[in-house]
Amino acid sequence: MTIRRAGVGDAEAVAGVQVRSWRAAYRGIMPQSYLDALDTGRRADRWARWIGAADWPREAMLVAEEAGSVVAFANFGPLEDTPDVPEVAAFYSVPEVWGTGVNQRLMGAVTDALGAGGYTEAVLWVLSANDRARRFYTAQGWRAGDAVERSGPINGVYVHRIRFHRVLDGAAAGGVPRG
Repeated sequence: MTIRRAGVGDAEAVAGVQVRSWRAAYRGIMPQSYLDALDTGRRADRWARWIGAADWPREAMLVAEEAGSVVAFANFGPLEDTPDVPEVAAFYSVPEVWGTGVNQRLMGAVTDALGAGGYTEAVLWVLSANDRARRFYTAQGWRAGDAVERSGPINGVYVHRIRFHRVLDGAAAGGVPRG
């Protein structure tokens, strides 16, 4: 498995991972009609723009590849209202790699990259009903102890989210290679 920074050419594969992940992870949490209507092409366009504009090392997308295929990705960047604190805004993988160690390695690379970007802490949001994700983030050192929660629509679907927080171990020695 290889973990690297994403390039604009990865946008379609990233969108495919996101759609497959959402359809598996959010089954029973989000309306099935919404999951069935997810559009990979539209998401790919948005990801291509985001990747192209990312300002390394303060924001980036990392991808995990197996056998030349993107199987997981994560992106992060500074919060608008608190630019010294980044948010891991997306962390998704195809169901076939859940529980294999791919996600643990990707999260390790993300926290190393955040440290290389000069960050000392980070946040991410998890759907409160996504027990698998909550267990994963907790096992990776993230905590939901600050009791910050949000409810409201995301892409037209009403959801309840919980904020997780992590103090980072310090700046990483080498960061992540450019993809």
